[in-house]
Amino acid sequence: MSERVMIFIDGSNVFHGLRALNVKIDYSKLVEFLRDGRTLVRAYFYTAVPQEKDVKKGSPEWESLQRQKRFLDELSFMGIKVKTANLRKLPSGEMLEKEVDIMLATDMLALAFRDAYDTAVLVSGDSDFIHMVEEVQRMGKRVENATFKKTSSYQLRRTCDRFILLDDHLNKFLMPEKKAKKEEEKERGLLAALKKLFGL
Repeated sequence: MSERVMIFIDGSNVFHGLRALNVKIDYSKLVEFLRDGRTLVRAYFYTAVPQEKDVKKGSPEWESLQRQKRFLDELSFMGIKVKTANLRKLPSGEMLEKEVDIMLATDMLALAFRDAYDTAVLVSGDSDFIHMVEEVQRMGKRVENATFKKTSSYQLRRTCDRFILLDDHLNKFLMPEKKAKKEEEKERGLLAALKKLFGL
């Protein structure tokens, strides 16, 4: 029987890794690369978005929220299951990302318990996932870690059964240059709006 694989992508962690390299990727190609000829059960993408009630309609922040939603819709149409948490607005006006790591960890653990996969590919460099990885391994599952050098955790790499440095394989999932330029313009606007929204 073919090895069953599930892919769990920490959107924020990947975003910071890509920013450091100043590149854009095609997520459908990334999933195909990580699948590596095995049976893909499902790929998940986790992120946090502002709540509409916290963003003024017609503002640059509102436009950035709409762009983010369109990006997440594109992932869904690629067959990637998108799971979102709400960015919480603090009394100071700052936005706080909560729940994303918990959502990812809960899904990976619950699906391992249900024997939904043989191997999990964790696309993140967050060392907070170490205990979750160890628990999944105790259930008899393998865990591979794929991440970019900028956001990679040595301890997480060491805990997982296999490590894939995505920087070394960019040619397999880079976005074509023309499309990347369009996406870069969109993202520049998104980043400026988010900075304004978060008071950065």
